[in-house]
Amino acid sequence: MEEERIDNPEIETIEEENEKPAYTPRPKWQIVLAWIGVAIMAASIIMYYWQIANGGI
Repeated sequence: MEEERIDNPEIETIEEENEKPAYTPRPKWQIVLAWIGVAIMAASIIMYYWQIANGGI
């Protein structure tokens, strides 16, 4: 038995959406701000542990 293709506009719409690129890179400024945020958080944690290690004074 041969399979018959039934024209369905919903299937065509889904196929058109799947043709879009799956990944678009983030803008450079977002990447830079994320790395700055990571550096600030790491420095904050290090300073917090340093304060605890010195007796909280």
